[in-house]
Amino acid sequence: MKYIIFKKFFVFLSLFLFSCASGARYLGESEMESKLADTGGLTRVELEKAAEKISQKIISNFKINKPKEGVFVAILRTKNDTSEQIPTEVFENALVKNLMLGKIFTLRTDKREDQLKEIKISQMLGTDLDLTNLKSPNFFVRSTISENMFRSGGDKIVEHTLNVELVEVSSLIVTVSEKETFSKKAKSNKGLDW
Repeated sequence: MKYIIFKKFFVFLSLFLFSCASGARYLGESEMESKLADTGGLTRVELEKAAEKISQKIISNFKINKPKEGVFVAILRTKNDTSEQIPTEVFENALVKNLMLGKIFTLRTDKREDQLKEIKISQMLGTDLDLTNLKSPNFFVRSTISENMFRSGGDKIVEHTLNVELVEVSSLIVTVSEKETFSKKAKSNKGLDW
């Protein structure tokens, strides 16, 4: 008898703790696509998939409108306007990788100062490094992740929107503008925290 009572208590306790567990559930196109996350922030997989999708749009744009001088893209640091610590470098690195697969070259302009120092040292030592090989971007990618929080049916909902623009440097014309939105809600009924 004690065993049955203990077993029922254990099952009840397990269900109670599981229903109160915090965590986020990805709101996919269907419940079959739902994924679990520890926080409301974007995951590595989500950022990599977004980079793959967005890079395809950029590659398609350059297949139609390829500049005569070639394509050199600088990827600016992604601006994180959210309350989460999102690993934006995951998105940037995946974007570089996917653009390379489409024969689109990216430039790390944030490393230019280091490169200029090396060229100066090389010239002082009499080696043949010079500025003629240094490329300038003719396009740059500007990305921002924004956040919108609200409640629906007592659940806390967080939407993160990744906005990406491909901008021509000479004219500042936006040639590609893409958006990916990720919605998540807390697993618990109250949705007070993650």
